Amino acid sequence: MPGRFLVPRLAAMEDIRIPVPDGAISVWHRRPEPGHPTAVLVHGLTGTSRWWKGVIDHLPSESGVAALDVRGRGASSESPPPFDAATIADDMAATMDALGLETAVVVGYSMGGWIVAVFDERYPGRAERLLLIDGGLALPTHPSGDPDQAIEAVVGPSLARLNTTFSSREAFYDYWKAHPALERYWDDSMRDALDFELVETGDGFVVRANAEAIRTSAREITVDPTTNEAGTRVTAPSMLIVVERGTADQPGGMMPLATAEAASRDKPNLELVYLEDLNHYTLILGRGAPQVAAAIFPG
Repeated sequence: MPGRFLVPRLAAMEDIRIPVPDGAISVWHRRPEPGHPTAVLVHGLTGTSRWWKGVIDHLPSESGVAALDVRGRGASSESPPPFDAATIADDMAATMDALGLETAVVVGYSMGGWIVAVFDERYPGRAERLLLIDGGLALPTHPSGDPDQAIEAVVGPSLARLNTTFSSREAFYDYWKAHPALERYWDDSMRDALDFELVETGDGFVVRANAEAIRTSAREITVDPTTNEAGTRVTAPSMLIVVERGTADQPGGMMPLATAEAASRDKPNLELVYLEDLNHYTLILGRGAPQVAAAIFPG
């Protein structure tokens, strides 16, 4: 019909499978519109790709997104070992190759901060920019000095959730509503980010995550210097975001501000951003999500 034209439909988010050695991983993906960048997103220790939902909702709709479910978590919970940071970094490169991305904005939250720092080390030049979201630098030494206790301090609360059978989805949400980091900040929109963790069994609902994968990552980010200090070796233009409060909404944050300030002083390519009145979880699950999105694609 003369004068009529069609407006291209923006690509919707979809789950795709990416081949990796010995298996495949799942990636929550949206193609970019021509000429627009893509963000590769890596979640935290026991999270999934959907933890990024609030952030993605605030990204430009024409931008591309590749949010991984890393090995042993979410829709990649059945993916095979090894579960170490170097292997996950290789999976990131395989994802970018499969999607035809020579470079991308690479973003890691919590555990993902260490993963993307390892990625930058293994694949220099492939990160246009690197964002470390409350992760990527060595954490304070456990007061006991015992490596096993340090690991248990990180992984224990997460494994408790992984080892629980919930009678219903509402029971699962009640667990999160009572979590010290979310109880004062709960919003029902968080359900969309957390629901993807669950799989129904004959007895109820369980979190789909591999305990071996969780313990491997916890050991690396707490006691393995080749991983837990990876953020001090990044070469890409980088931003480190840390927040005022920690994983239990405690003052001081998971990543101490003094640690972050020291790293940024030593690395001129590492910009530090400190966000007040947020904790480790509300940073991406709550009202910090728009600020993270703005840092991914400024302007």
